[in-house]
Amino acid sequence: MPAHPASGLAPWFPLVMLPGMFVLFSFTLSWMGGWSRLARDYRLDRGGGFPCRYFVSGGLGLVNYRNCLIVGGDARGLYLAVLLPFRVGHPHLCIPWADLQDRVRERWFFRYCDTFRVGPDRVKLRIQSSAMKSLDSYLPAARQA
Repeated sequence: MPAHPASGLAPWFPLVMLPGMFVLFSFTLSWMGGWSRLARDYRLDRGGGFPCRYFVSGGLGLVNYRNCLIVGGDARGLYLAVLLPFRVGHPHLCIPWADLQDRVRERWFFRYCDTFRVGPDRVKLRIQSSAMKSLDSYLPAARQA
């Protein structure tokens, strides 16, 4: 008779479950924040050679992306991506400048952020203002909150 009762689970089960839960969690965040809704209209299948800033903080809908966004842009629009390994469920986006509406500069914790309403669903997008400075020539003037 074995000293320990058999649990019925294979020893590799946690090794499979952990990545599976990470993927499920990432897709859930994409859905909750609105990234998946924006991807329907603004998905970018390949990188477009945008000049970018890495480790930018921001938010989309209910989800905060602390220091894990890639932000860039040129005349085509605003480029958004999420750093690996958090990119699962978050395809690259290129949002035309005309679709970024209602720009407001507001204080968010200890920094300033630019907030926009994006797309037909008017998803709330928040990006730290320092990352948007180089893109100001494409954007309308910000009003203060």
